[in-house]
Amino acid sequence: MPYNYLGDLYKSEIVSRLQELGYDVKSVHALNLILEEMGIQEHSGNHWLVTQEGVKYTIYRDRVFDADAWHPEIIDAIRDYLG
Repeated sequence: MPYNYLGDLYKSEIVSRLQELGYDVKSVHALNLILEEMGIQEHSGNHWLVTQEGVKYTIYRDRVFDADAWHPEIIDAIRDYLG
């Protein structure tokens, strides 16, 4: 279920949608690694920090740890990255 009326998604929902599109993303951890490769987030201690580049895909206005809601456009960005 989307995070809010704007359709923002939790990471598990992003994984499910990518799987429906035929991408082999097996878990949220695998998604985190893809987002790290894309420069959208970075690993910091035991958390994931959204980079300045990644902020545009979140509901937040600045960098945050462990963002819990992502705009649906991130799926298109991931699809473009994965080819």
